Amino acid sequence: MNINKDRLAALTDGIIAIAATIMVLELAVPGSGNWKDLLTKWPTILAYINSFFLIYLVWMSHHNLFNKAENLSRRVFLLNGVWIFFLTLVPFATAWVGKYPHETAPELFYMLIQLCWTITFHLMDVQILKDNPTAEKDVSTQRYMRVILYSGLLIGCVFAFVKPIGAMAIMLILVLILAAQLFVGKRKNKK
Repeated sequence: MNINKDRLAALTDGIIAIAATIMVLELAVPGSGNWKDLLTKWPTILAYINSFFLIYLVWMSHHNLFNKAENLSRRVFLLNGVWIFFLTLVPFATAWVGKYPHETAPELFYMLIQLCWTITFHLMDVQILKDNPTAEKDVSTQRYMRVILYSGLLIGCVFAFVKPIGAMAIMLILVLILAAQLFVGKRKNKK
């Protein structure tokens, strides 16, 4: 099966754009025009910020992943589909967490979706590197970065049981670490 890389990337880009758009549509307008009412929605806003920037950063990583690939196997095609599946659950998980930030089930579900999404991306990256042996690894696929992401997500799952809103704080830290690695790490590698 000959996989058209450009078509698969275009489909994925479209789905990513829709997922990000759906999330903003889920944000409820405060009941009044004052800052106090807006600030009462901070858990929903935090969940949105986490998810939006994670989707954006992962879109960038996905773009880098497909740029380094000359060949895409059927396995990459299937893994990309599974990755998209978990991506499409992010708006739902974000809305649930935003509505019930102090409950275990939404926070745990959110963290598990992120963990499955991360694992699927890693498997897709490994397969692309197998299919394209001369392709260069990028910073998000380095072992230390995987350890940080997986450990953080698992710690977030534990926090979901102990202090549910803490899972969102851990997710924010992971997003900041990933952003720093993707942007600062790229510049360091070019020097």
